[in-house]
Amino acid sequence: MNLYEMSLEGREIEKLLTDGEGELTPELEARLNNLMIAGPQRIEAAAIVVQSMEASAMACEEEVKRLAARAKSFQDNASRLKSYISLALDTAFGGRVKTDKFTVWTQASADHVAFDVLPDHTIEEVEAFDPSLVRVKKELDKVALKERFKRGEPLPAAIEFTTMPGKRSTRIK
Repeated sequence: MNLYEMSLEGREIEKLLTDGEGELTPELEARLNNLMIAGPQRIEAAAIVVQSMEASAMACEEEVKRLAARAKSFQDNASRLKSYISLALDTAFGGRVKTDKFTVWTQASADHVAFDVLPDHTIEEVEAFDPSLVRVKKELDKVALKERFKRGEPLPAAIEFTTMPGKRSTRIK
């Protein structure tokens, strides 16, 4: 949707939103509310602006994906090139080269130890050996609590719940 296809009302609504740079001040909200109640043509104009903004947002999201893929490609190529440089440095230059602009060398990181439970064993076996070797993340199972609440079963006294009101939204196709 371009500006030529938008009505005068649509351009006014879009200008209000872009001039506010995404911040809805009370004055801006009041002006938008007054515009919306002025008639169905204003709602239609606002719907056109919404679709235009959603299309722009989608285009931006696609551009983000494209740029992220491009950045990954650069990183992968840089990593491959570094491995070729490392191979050349280690085989032909004793691991180090000094040029007018750079000093390039290879370096090995320190050894480290990684731990995991063997496939035919369980974490409970490790915990039985020494409980201090196992960490447990304690958190509420909100799915189980919701099911229990829906069934009308009692909840522990330590549980607090809040009923959140549904949110009204507008969809445009």
